[in-house]
Amino acid sequence: MKKIIYLLLIIIIGICTQPCLAADNNVAVRVGISNSNFNTYLFDEIEFNNAQNLVVMDLATGYTAPEKENISIYKITSENNLFRIYQDGELVARNLTGPIVIRAISDDKLISVNGLKRKGKQALYRGYIELTRSKKDISKFAIVNVLSLKNYLRGVVPNEMPVKFGLEALKAQTVAARNYAVTPRVKAYEEFDLCDSVSCQVYYGANTEEPLSDKAINETNGIIATDKEDKPILALYSSTAGGYTESYEYAFSDPSTKQFPSVDIPYLTAVPDDKKFHPLDDEKSAEEFYMSSPEAFDDMSPYYRWSKEWTKDELQGVLAKTLIAQSKTGFISPALTNAEDFGELQSIKVLQRGKSGKIVKLEIVTDKNTFLVQKELVIRRCFQKNAISLPSANFVITYIDSETPVYKFNGGGFGHGVGLSQWGAGKMASLGYSYDEILQHYYKGIKLSTIPVKVTQYKPYRDEFYAVKKSDADLIIKNPDNIRSFKITINNREIDKKSLFGTEKKYNLSRYLVDGFNKITVEITDDTLPPETEVQIYIVIKEADNE
Repeated sequence: MKKIIYLLLIIIIGICTQPCLAADNNVAVRVGISNSNFNTYLFDEIEFNNAQNLVVMDLATGYTAPEKENISIYKITSENNLFRIYQDGELVARNLTGPIVIRAISDDKLISVNGLKRKGKQALYRGYIELTRSKKDISKFAIVNVLSLKNYLRGVVPNEMPVKFGLEALKAQTVAARNYAVTPRVKAYEEFDLCDSVSCQVYYGANTEEPLSDKAINETNGIIATDKEDKPILALYSSTAGGYTESYEYAFSDPSTKQFPSVDIPYLTAVPDDKKFHPLDDEKSAEEFYMSSPEAFDDMSPYYRWSKEWTKDELQGVLAKTLIAQSKTGFISPALTNAEDFGELQSIKVLQRGKSGKIVKLEIVTDKNTFLVQKELVIRRCFQKNAISLPSANFVITYIDSETPVYKFNGGGFGHGVGLSQWGAGKMASLGYSYDEILQHYYKGIKLSTIPVKVTQYKPYRDEFYAVKKSDADLIIKNPDNIRSFKITINNREIDKKSLFGTEKKYNLSRYLVDGFNKITVEITDDTLPPETEVQIYIVIKEADNE
């Protein structure tokens, strides 16, 4: 029964169950919805507005709440580890094990969560909502929005990047966001794949969609960035790199082992906006760079350059508190557990920098101890001003030994600084760069392609991608068993495929393209093959030209 109901839901929101389809409309994502303050993903009750437009059912039993006219509110609670459903305060079901699914009666209706605000507006969602029991605290449940990748991106892109940055910048942001949805850095939650806050990607739902970002999503439909092994890249991005992005290993620890610096990722290597910028991994170079404002792609950002200042006593008080909290991360040695054990601040010394000048390790010396502090985010959170962390770990330290000693930090950038700089993408777009040129500036050695899909004779490849007639697109078939019988159709034209014979072949599609969406189907037509015989198919839109 549960499987049947799931299939019905998938059909209702238009998500295909066949893995042979790779377009955004055919890929489902599960997004955890937090409260208005973004500080919890677990709830014991929730209310939905416009209840007359909703269907509520229990997946375990197939129970569906009765239809009634003029219902205003559905309330669902968790009591004694079981769900209860109320219609305008009247209890209509109890002792339900869930998951509970809430969907709109038609595509033109949206799901409204009572009291939940996004950008000051009532939160509205496409797809359906699933209330699923928390595995860590079964007395509470997670609110999961299940929807197509396309509709998910519609609620992400205009909230991650201002639409004023222009179409090409929004396209670059879309590809990066699509990649992140397909390949997040870590899976931190058991009940869903992605969260809706800055801890993953900002997703505010249907009430924040914008026409220009929708256009960017349509015109990059199904396109992701892939590495040399045809795998989706980890497309990290941040607000402002400060003129020089950082290599992955100097900003992030290994998610499994917590090793820091972690291993390098070739396409996430440090990139200067201007080739004349030399590596900033020594104090002199970092000081020259961050104490000045050379022209760069993200120099229009309000965080391109910044400064913070504390008296010695102020900073000493800050560190005595923040080192306690950040010691729990494991990246401060020795760990500080009591503010009184911090002592009097003597000096702060940078021990290691990354290529962008990002501080990787520093030493805080007091009259009681010497603390080793590592990792970008930990460093930012240690040096707080007015209870706000530093914009980045790209800064130089000046100690002014006066009657009232002062520490002054001059820095650049906002965020971890790895991968695409959003402000940089905005300026590049204004200078005439295309979205693929923007992406290939920030991610080295990448290709832009559709999502690689494994295909069998029972599951043909069907996809659609946006292109223009002048585009250079190649169909790639990885064919280890050297299958010779294919039927390939693009835009209702069957194409010559003799040159596809072999274990891996490339076929140029340029002469078959039309302006707009291009539809392609590839079928294995040899019905004598074993059922498990498969090939991998994808379309390369843009080859790497930035090795």
